[in-house]
Amino acid sequence: MNQDKDTGLPLVAVAGGSGFVGTHLRKKLATGFRFRALTRSSTIAQESPDNLSTEWVNCDLYSLPKVTEALKGCKYGIYLVHSMAPSSRLRQGHFKDLDLLLADNFIRAAEEAGLEHVIYLSGIMPNESEKQLSSHLKSRLEVESVLRSRSVKVTVLRAGIIFGPGGSSFSILINLVRRLPIMIFPAWTHSMTQSIDINDVCRAFRLCFESSIYKGGTFDLSGHKPMSYKQLVKRVAQKLGRSFLSISIPFNFFFFAKHWLSILGGVPLALAEPLQKSLIHDLRSEPNALSEALKDGLTSFDRSFDLSVYGDGSPKPNPRSKTQKKDTKELQKQCRVRSVQRMPLPLGWNSQQVAREYSEWLTRKFVRVISAKINDDGRISFYLIGRLLLLELTPTPYSVSNLKRSAFYISDGCLMKKVEPQGRFEFRLFPENNCLIAAIHGYAPILPWWIYSCTQAILHLSVMQSFSRHLRRHNTTLMQ
Repeated sequence: MNQDKDTGLPLVAVAGGSGFVGTHLRKKLATGFRFRALTRSSTIAQESPDNLSTEWVNCDLYSLPKVTEALKGCKYGIYLVHSMAPSSRLRQGHFKDLDLLLADNFIRAAEEAGLEHVIYLSGIMPNESEKQLSSHLKSRLEVESVLRSRSVKVTVLRAGIIFGPGGSSFSILINLVRRLPIMIFPAWTHSMTQSIDINDVCRAFRLCFESSIYKGGTFDLSGHKPMSYKQLVKRVAQKLGRSFLSISIPFNFFFFAKHWLSILGGVPLALAEPLQKSLIHDLRSEPNALSEALKDGLTSFDRSFDLSVYGDGSPKPNPRSKTQKKDTKELQKQCRVRSVQRMPLPLGWNSQQVAREYSEWLTRKFVRVISAKINDDGRISFYLIGRLLLLELTPTPYSVSNLKRSAFYISDGCLMKKVEPQGRFEFRLFPENNCLIAAIHGYAPILPWWIYSCTQAILHLSVMQSFSRHLRRHNTTLMQ
């Protein structure tokens, strides 16, 4: 059971299988496992060559039913997802809120599909209170917590900068050193960090799947000797045979630093900023049984560097770089919208109460110019001046009688374009985090894109922010 019928090997679902870590894991672990790689990219699903170790499934990770279907038959799961990359033409919302939704979808689906064990690759955490953490590290901790909120056993591996062909953090380092004759070192570059080779990360995954003693634990992954980011830059420069003028400044310089990291490091700004802010902390691995088991055979810094660059010192490309341009063009062509907002959760409320309150509040807010009506069958209809149907939401079968999740298809109305798959709207509750998520996924507006983005999109975001303030005031009133 839960083995590939042709090879007899355990079947592992990989969310994030086309990226840097996922690609290496599938190659390094191919002798002992079969993989089902989940991807939102139709390009990858269609163009990736079939091989003995991996089958590709085109899957929207924001759709709980689709993730559940994709995980059926798998024994294990690997979770490597982050939401910093674009997933629609317009995205409203913070990456940590999207990460919360994605992690909740995956672990709910894993539980429903009967997975025995999931491994999540997180980041090394500093010895500081959670309030002091960067938003990136707070999000990693939150994802760890959500993944462990169900019955599936989850092992968390925490790594610092991962060296290897195509690694984003490593590529930033290389590109900065190769392109800058003068290097400015803000205060955050003096914090300690710890790098590790991708091959040693793959060894850690294999050990966790093959030995039950690591199942369900949390392990920092040791690798190269800890050093400051400044020392790391100088070590890379030494390997490349390059020199530069260095200037240290006593403050963090975040606004400008994130832009030069993005432009000169060759990574998206959305990725450069959270990575940079995470480095304000001292990130060193704590001793543990798994790191001790990996100690013999660790890849040295010099060897790791040599494996990650070409002969001229340029970094080897990320596996995803071949398809990213096609995927971006496809997203632009589809003209879909994703809008995700985190809101306070009123004490004791379920998702149906939130949906009803939203409908009643919206009607009061717009003094019946825009009104919402909840029908006997659960449909929510939004009208202009009581007559013109703007949008209609129809409950999805998957969320009927679900007290923590009310999900709807965007099924009708003059503001929507009828396309497949249908857009969706949902309220999802996270009582353990004292919050809820209100989200739109895959909505296709009927308005021309430039008009929509300047009008309806801005209005929707403003309305959801106002509803969030309403819920916060409601909570404040209850506590008084």
